[in-house]
Amino acid sequence: MERMPTRDYERFRTAIEVANDQQDKDALRKIQKQLIAEYGLNNSDVEYLLKKFRYNV
Repeated sequence: MERMPTRDYERFRTAIEVANDQQDKDALRKIQKQLIAEYGLNNSDVEYLLKKFRYNV
């Protein structure tokens, strides 16, 4: 399974943290779509990042 580049991982992780802090479900929804579009659901990094969402989108 291909790993996500560290730079992209950190960018997504930071965006998720900010969206969680701001309770911005729309931003989380966009992040989710972008993660899945770029890396797919079968990527362990994507699975881990999606688990960091505090809110259901």
